[in-house]
Amino acid sequence: MASRTANESPGVPAALAYGLFQFPVGLMVPPLTLMLPGFFAETMGVPLAIVGAVAGAARLIHIASDPLTGALSDHTRTRFGRRRPWIFGGVILALISIWLLFAPPVPHATPAYLAAGLALFYLSTSFIQIPYYAWGAEYPATPYGRARMLGIREVAGLAGLLLSGMSPLLAAAAGYPANGRVAMAGLAAALAVVIPASAALLLLSAPEPPIEASETRRPSIGETLRDFWAAFAENRAYRTCILGFQTINIGIGLGQSISYFYLARILKMPQLFGVLLLAGGLCAVVSAPFWIWLSRKIELKKIIGWAIVSSALVHTLGFLLLLKPGHIGLLLGVEIGQAVLLAPAIILAPTLQALAIEQGTLDSGVDRAGTYVSLSQLISQIANAAPFIILFPLLAMAGFEPSSPTTSPEGLSALKMAGIFAAAPFQILGALVVLTFPIDRRQAAANADLILARAAT
Repeated sequence: MASRTANESPGVPAALAYGLFQFPVGLMVPPLTLMLPGFFAETMGVPLAIVGAVAGAARLIHIASDPLTGALSDHTRTRFGRRRPWIFGGVILALISIWLLFAPPVPHATPAYLAAGLALFYLSTSFIQIPYYAWGAEYPATPYGRARMLGIREVAGLAGLLLSGMSPLLAAAAGYPANGRVAMAGLAAALAVVIPASAALLLLSAPEPPIEASETRRPSIGETLRDFWAAFAENRAYRTCILGFQTINIGIGLGQSISYFYLARILKMPQLFGVLLLAGGLCAVVSAPFWIWLSRKIELKKIIGWAIVSSALVHTLGFLLLLKPGHIGLLLGVEIGQAVLLAPAIILAPTLQALAIEQGTLDSGVDRAGTYVSLSQLISQIANAAPFIILFPLLAMAGFEPSSPTTSPEGLSALKMAGIFAAAPFQILGALVVLTFPIDRRQAAANADLILARAAT
């Protein structure tokens, strides 16, 4: 067993150098969904409906930035590699945008200020995430070696989420609002240290895969668009991943985007917001080894699909039948159960997508890692915009406005119904799609052998 592990590719040092960069990515992305809407609505003075519209519209920048970054980074040629220059530039933009959004140098914000900060942030995430995820997807790897590398990446991202949960927790313990200036400034300070450090480890220590001679051409815009269509239309496994996981993400986003408001206005426990983020992240990290172990026994699609269905049922039935204001123990039980059951969608989904990308490479004879990843990220950003574009305006129309000291009964009723029922239908539908994933473990092992043999020659 020791010799088998030693021969896995990539090795542990390379896997760590690559995977640990996901820690600041996980640290900086979730607060935009969980904390920034409340921060700008309650503290910075931007009405909730406008926050939702601006946040949703700003995400649409990925319609242009994701495919351009994917195509251009695929064909970038420098002595530093093709992915590193993009990630370095993205880190610089991310640090500037984090300062503008998490520690604003102004007492109150305008919609234009919020739009500018979010546009810069989302542009930086394109420059960082597209090359970073393509880097991992295209690296020739054994099945266990890839699972280990991507597992480190996803656990590091969950650890980032865990740390992001400590900022509102510490702020609330000190008597400050959970999504106020102190909590957001704490996140900004942590990111200003962690992002450059982890980026240096990635850029200086993680090896980039070799570039095939056939990849040196620079495709036209028309060829790039045809590549996007081919990636989606010709690869059933990849198409299943896209449709299934993005439907699940819409459901998760619908719940997360109003979780603070539900906790504060319906359950009357806003001080627990940070506690729940911390508990959920910790449980997901602790349960990760179990889900990875279980993937050796059961097909990935079955683990992910049925865990998501179970999570949706736990949330809906728990919030509908059990939770009342002041019931802290029940709330923790429901949230912890939901977090553990959502973990496979975070830990194992990238491996399922990597299997689909490998299948596409074998079927077409063309390495489209950047195209696949940028298309995934593009559709993901559109899916993530749905809660802000759809749910926030509907809640505002129903009479719910966070900046108001009082809320009408109709507004509270709308918030309660959305908090209980909005997420589950999307999560269950997406899980049923994931269960149709066409690649089983035996075919995945055979595909990996072919990819490694091709890389060796």
